[in-house]
Amino acid sequence: MGRRKATVLSKACCCRWSAAISLSIAVGFALWQAAWLATEEAHDPRYLREARGAVVKAGQRENRSPTRSTQLSLALETTTSTSPRQIARTRTSQSPTQVVWEFCSGQFQTCECGGRMRWGTPDKFEVFEPKEAPWQCDFIALGDPAPGDNSKVCECEVLGARPREDLEWVFCASQFMLCECPGRIRWGNGKRWKILQHQHLQPVKCTTDLGDPAPGDAGKHCECEVDPASDFVSHLSPAVRKHSASPKVTSCDIFESAKQGEAWDREQWKAVAGLCSDPALDLNLPEAGADAMSVQSLASMVDAWISEGFSNNYARLYRDGWLEEAFVNFIGSSPSQTKWAQINEQLIRSVHLFSTRPIVVIHFGMVTPREWDPKKYPRLVVMHAAPFPTTVFRRFDLNKFRSLLIARVKTGIQLDSDQFVAPRVDELFGRAREEGSETYPLPILPVHFLKNEELPMYPGPQGGVTMSGGKSHVFDRYCRKGKCSVTTRWGHAHPTWTFWALPFVGTWLRRHLRDETLPAVSGPQTELRVTSIDVDEDLLNIGTWEERGQKQWCKYDVMDPSDFKILLHERVPPRSCNQPPPIGADAIFHPAGAALVFYTAHHAVDPNISASLIDQLDNRFRSGKLPPPVFFKGCFYQDGAALQQAHPDVRCLI
Repeated sequence: MGRRKATVLSKACCCRWSAAISLSIAVGFALWQAAWLATEEAHDPRYLREARGAVVKAGQRENRSPTRSTQLSLALETTTSTSPRQIARTRTSQSPTQVVWEFCSGQFQTCECGGRMRWGTPDKFEVFEPKEAPWQCDFIALGDPAPGDNSKVCECEVLGARPREDLEWVFCASQFMLCECPGRIRWGNGKRWKILQHQHLQPVKCTTDLGDPAPGDAGKHCECEVDPASDFVSHLSPAVRKHSASPKVTSCDIFESAKQGEAWDREQWKAVAGLCSDPALDLNLPEAGADAMSVQSLASMVDAWISEGFSNNYARLYRDGWLEEAFVNFIGSSPSQTKWAQINEQLIRSVHLFSTRPIVVIHFGMVTPREWDPKKYPRLVVMHAAPFPTTVFRRFDLNKFRSLLIARVKTGIQLDSDQFVAPRVDELFGRAREEGSETYPLPILPVHFLKNEELPMYPGPQGGVTMSGGKSHVFDRYCRKGKCSVTTRWGHAHPTWTFWALPFVGTWLRRHLRDETLPAVSGPQTELRVTSIDVDEDLLNIGTWEERGQKQWCKYDVMDPSDFKILLHERVPPRSCNQPPPIGADAIFHPAGAALVFYTAHHAVDPNISASLIDQLDNRFRSGKLPPPVFFKGCFYQDGAALQQAHPDVRCLI
């Protein structure tokens, strides 16, 4: 009897002891979980906490998630029925999630959203419960959480896995260009983005067709989410990577270190000194405007790196950092097998067929397209440079000025991507070297096919318009009562230059990037804010007029590839050369008209047509059946000297 009683007491003690141990384990685990939840609270994104506290309109307030104290109680309740090992397995098999608010639509548009919808600005907004019908995003339907702010948008709640902290966003493409990315793509600027659904290596055109997460912001662009440790990142342009050990081939420091060198080194430093120097220490620089780039951004505008695979071409072609003669081209994002990569390849191919000179491509995109093969094209050098900062907008085509500074070419011919060259184009290098000199230190443009008064920016009865469709100020400084004091007919933005013209290029780039204003000349409204000159062609022409330049090439950038039928078509030589001039006459600068010169084609926007014409030119040239390149009034001439002998009244140069 005593033994049975002792046994019962022993069992009771063991049960109580076991219960105490279980309770201790439960409490310990609950405390651990509470600490873990507190850590999660500390890392909870600010905008998620704000969203939880926002006003909700959809018939009722949002259903809040359980409080931390409730979660602690649940932990105590579930611990007794779930072992720590089971909980550990559950924890490791679940991925923490977070709420992401993605752009859905702009103000006065409709938003289709499967989750909750947020309306307002980043700081002032209201959150609405899901509904099946689209949302009408305006203050009448939804109220006005941010009165007077026209940047209000609708955003849709997306629940997904917490983003990896080791991933980073890098620039992919400017507005209107293509972005190809192995990860996610986001579209917008600053703090306003729309994240696109992942489409592996499917090019995305970066336009407002994707939506407008930042209304009125001209700096919108696409960015690519990348893993810094991936092989893909190793092929990115060093100019867009957050961190890169690749050495630069041009920079302010490199230019400054050579400023006591040869004449071209000295002119190069004169060209970039205004970009590379701190204006606070240079009293000679004019005052910068409100839209000026920062001092740091200005200095980075001449940074460049050799593209992967092109180091051997660069080392073989350049001497002491310079090329004697070369073509220079610039281009933005051009993913492989897309239209602009193929267009640019036809330009590169034509240079390798019809010229002995190198071609330098300054690339402002993320990845060099495969079509630009350094072995297939041994006289091709590709350099990377960063796009313009998106905090202060500049049009992409102003990168033309940067490309002329970065390429370091003593005598150059600038080519746009929608061009290709033709046989005998190399003859232009010698003429460019003769006409551009220390006594004429300006770039020289080919004459435009339109007369000045036919240009859209010319001040007619309704005023001129810019390329962007706004009011043009190009002629305001030079025209009074229908009379204009310009020094040349309008020129196309395909200049030749020598190193003597680099200070001109650098000065006008600096004036634009620093938002400088030209002082008034005689008459009212003759001050000119340089940022109101919105495209490269306008800036080149105004710069020429300001410097009193007068030289102009004949039309060597033929208006369209189809015009090459004049050169390729079999014809009987005319008895007299008295047809109308191919470039129409104007009363002041070219009263006899101007000649066409078949050195390059412009507007070559179909790579298949370009490839066919290049093949035809090659075949005809090799067979000796191609006419001479200079064409005027129905006849062909070997060069400018022959043209002048037959038509001494022609004023354009060739």
